This record gives sequence, C-alpha cells and structure tokens, in this order.
Amino acid sequence: MLLFMAAPGIASSRLWVQEQLKGWGRVAIPAALWCIPYLIYAAGTGDFHWLALLRIAFVSAALPLIYSFFPVADVARFGWQDLASACLLASVLLFHQLGGIWNVPANLDFMGRLLLVGVASWSWTFVRRVPELGYEFAITPKILRAAALNFVPFALIAIPAGVALHFIAWNPRRVTIFSFCLDYLEIFLFIAILEEMFFRGFLQTLLAINLKSARASQILVSCLFGLFHILHAPFPNWRYVLLATVAGWFYGSAFLQGGNLMASALTHAMVDTVWRMFFTR
Repeated sequence: MLLFMAAPGIASSRLWVQEQLKGWGRVAIPAALWCIPYLIYAAGTGDFHWLALLRIAFVSAALPLIYSFFPVADVARFGWQDLASACLLASVLLFHQLGGIWNVPANLDFMGRLLLVGVASWSWTFVRRVPELGYEFAITPKILRAAALNFVPFALIAIPAGVALHFIAWNPRRVTIFSFCLDYLEIFLFIAILEEMFFRGFLQTLLAINLKSARASQILVSCLFGLFHILHAPFPNWRYVLLATVAGWFYGSAFLQGGNLMASALTHAMVDTVWRMFFTR
C-alpha cells in the first residue's frame, strides 16, 4: 500500500504510471490494484469477507468514475465534480466506512487511511489533474524552513490558548528520541499526508482560483479544517474547532511557502506529535 501511495509522488514512477493508464484503465487498474493488499492480508490471516472487498473496490473506483463520466471543464477551478468527490471522501473518513476491514492480529483501521491517500492521489494526479497539488515526496531546505517557520508561531499561540481553554495540559509522557520519531512517522503517514492533500493541495489550491484570492481560500479552508474536528468528543467540540482552524491557517501558510504538501504535512505531524507526547489531558 505504501508503494502504491508513493507512486504519484515520485517523478519517475508518476510518468510511468501515467503512460499505462489509458481510457477506462484509469478506473479499472487503480480499483484492481487497491484490492491486492486486502487479498494478500486475507490470504495470510484467513480473515476474508466479500463485503469488505466490495467496500474497498467501491472506494477505489468511485472518484475515478466521477471524473471519467463527468470530466472537469477547467482543471484549475473547483467544480461540482470536485464537490461530489470531497463529500464522498469526507463521509468515508468521518463515518469510518473503511473500519472493521483489517482485524487481524488487531484493529488495523489505519490501513483505511493509506487506502484513501492512494485513491485520492491517483485520482488527482492521473484522472483529474489538480494543478499545484504538491504531492511530491521531496524534502528540501525550503520545505524544512517553511515547516519550522509555521510550527513555531502556531505553538506560541496554541499552547497558551489551549491551556487557557482547558483543551490541553502539561502532561509529558516518558519520551525518548525513538518514541518521538516513531509517533511522528505514524502521524505523518496516517494522518498528515491525507488531510494536507485534501485540505491544502486539493481544496485550497482549487478554491484560490474560484475566489480569485489565495488568502481568501486559505481562510475558508482553515475554517473547514476546523469544522472537520467538531465530531470529536465531547460533541460539539468547539475548542478543538477553534484551535484546528488556527492550525489550518499555519498549515496553509507552510504549503504556500514550501510549494509542496511535504511542508504542511511536516508541520501538521510535528504539531500532533508534540501534542500527543507532552500535552494530552
């Protein structure tokens, strides 16, 4: 799944895959590929369910089908097809439509997020090309600088604000370099990349053209990102919404300054890792 997920983010593999996907192959090939990891898992564990396979196939084919049947007229603008795709992805994620598929030897629902990263990145790279999506696995001084310059001011705002709102409290875990790096990698792969591709690479990039303003798009998407967290207990979690909205602004700035999703994903992963390691209540 990691290999499939990485393919659109590496120049050489991206070009090779693009040459292979022609016509309806843009729908059939990704849908078939994204079923393979589940079949391997099921063969090794004996935990095979037809309904689980159908759910994976549906999610894998849905976005390519939308964009193939109803091509976007202007790839630089946010169209109704993009709204339909956004609602579909959000509903799958928020309502855990891929939950309960990978159960052995323990709950492996994070695999659903890897699947969504792959489906979205393939759809927005090979089927409906999103200009300036920024889905490129590259780390440069510019990207690192953008990530750091947005993490620090957010931390200076969010830590005292979070404490004042009783959303966080100083509660450090037993932290080692290894545990910190492991948590950081987990959050980066299973949370940050998916959310940053959706909110920054997809929504913020396309809505900037519709709104004729990069800053207006950044504000709107930051608010949507904040509202995305309202379902967290206790519902409605307005404190989480407020802090996530502020975080969304800085993630959007990192994306613009770094010119790449890696900048905002690195910032996002650092925020969540520091929160998990030092400030969980």
